[in-house]
Amino acid sequence: MIGASGVGKTAFFLYPNMEYACASGMSFLALDTKGDLARNYGAVALQHYGYKVAVIDLRNPTRSDGYNLLTLINRYMDICREQPTNLAARAKAEKYAKILAKTIINPEGDASNYGQNAFFYDAAEGLLTAVVLLLAEYLPPTEEAPQERRHIVSVFKLVQDLLAPSKTAKGKNGFQVMMDTLPDTHKARWFAGAALNSAEQAMASVMSTVLSRLNAFLDSELEQVLCFDSAIDAEAFASQKSAIFLVLPEEDPSKNFMAGLIIQTLSRELFSVADENGGKLPNRVVLFCDELGTMPAFDILPLFSAGRSRKLTLVPIIQSLAQLEKNYGKEGAEIIVDNVQDTIFGGFAPNSQTAEVLSKALGSRTVMSGSVSKGGGKDSASRSLQMMERPLMTPDELKSIPKGQFVVMKTGTHPMQTRLRLFLDWGISFGDPYLLPERAARTVAYANKQELEQAIFRCHHAQPAESDTPPAPPVPPKTPTARGGASYAQARRTRREPPPPVVVRTDGGQE
Repeated sequence: MIGASGVGKTAFFLYPNMEYACASGMSFLALDTKGDLARNYGAVALQHYGYKVAVIDLRNPTRSDGYNLLTLINRYMDICREQPTNLAARAKAEKYAKILAKTIINPEGDASNYGQNAFFYDAAEGLLTAVVLLLAEYLPPTEEAPQERRHIVSVFKLVQDLLAPSKTAKGKNGFQVMMDTLPDTHKARWFAGAALNSAEQAMASVMSTVLSRLNAFLDSELEQVLCFDSAIDAEAFASQKSAIFLVLPEEDPSKNFMAGLIIQTLSRELFSVADENGGKLPNRVVLFCDELGTMPAFDILPLFSAGRSRKLTLVPIIQSLAQLEKNYGKEGAEIIVDNVQDTIFGGFAPNSQTAEVLSKALGSRTVMSGSVSKGGGKDSASRSLQMMERPLMTPDELKSIPKGQFVVMKTGTHPMQTRLRLFLDWGISFGDPYLLPERAARTVAYANKQELEQAIFRCHHAQPAESDTPPAPPVPPKTPTARGGASYAQARRTRREPPPPVVVRTDGGQE
């Protein structure tokens, strides 16, 4: 949908379509820049349609549900820990870890865009996958530490600690030393292989790349969202009636990256769920992306090209086509436009260039035109008629469309101008707002390097080949003597033995 600010995109289009989604039982995610969608439709979906509702509020993180990016990874690692022979659970954990790492390191989808630096981003992707898997596998909640520590902020802390040089292994950092303690067949060593087999400076550059990507998650308020388990994960979202409202702060664009990250991670996880269910999701999913043009660019093209066949629909709502070209370039914007099957637009600003583009897209029609000329004589008037081509709607006509009326273009049909009914005309009304309690008192638990090293040691029952723990002082070797064992003087000091008896020989000598 395309429309300038204030034309009624929410009241005429978004509210009625969310009502339709609830009535049809479809799961949906809605970007909410004002907070109205969560307040109004959260209660409607929960009370009247029996939906599971989650609100991820980046404007007020202390009044938000959790959204742990490692939720599915932790879940399948826990299953694998309880059932060591369950290879399917381990494979799913590894798959979701790779999805998360790719989304964080390469949000635009392809490391080849970085040219000669592509190696560092590919290696950083593998290293981040390895750290996520180690954290999920070896540091689950225990009786001594019952709070969940496996979240993205702990990943940052571990990478930062492991970047420090080793105290005992010269020329190695903590990450390389810890990798040496793992079995040769552990997948974490394989994922991090590109970084482990590079030079010291290249290894440091790879880990610094990971830290720079994770630095965006460091926010004391944002931790209240990222460090606690998700109320709705991708598998539940695809199989049960669920609604996720993602509230974005208009006054703080630095958090807009989280919207792209969540959409991208969720969509890739949904693709994986669809592949396990015959290529389609168990339940249809709709993503209402309001103000998509104000978000940073992310790998959105697969959602348009591959989402439809998997029962995943993306509804982007923008103010201008220029927003797409700014974020995704000319070719990316053309790909997005070419993959959109339905377009609704109206309410353009007086100087809008988008109106000219869409006027051309509407096509033209043939009309009759003519001219009349009149001379000075009584019967000297003449008239000529001819057929000519004119736009179906000129840019001026598009700009003068009344509020509430829109033009609809659909693949395989002729465009039409119609009036969308206000949500009140559909009988939609809102009661008490959907509000979450204040949760500022929640403390966040972090994982640390020492705990991870100890957990790996306990699991594999092997002394690390090289450890940052200072070695014990060497035991002095025992000096063999004729009496066998320790030296005679040392034995006397330790055991306090009496002196040996003196033997008197018959020849008058002593022994």
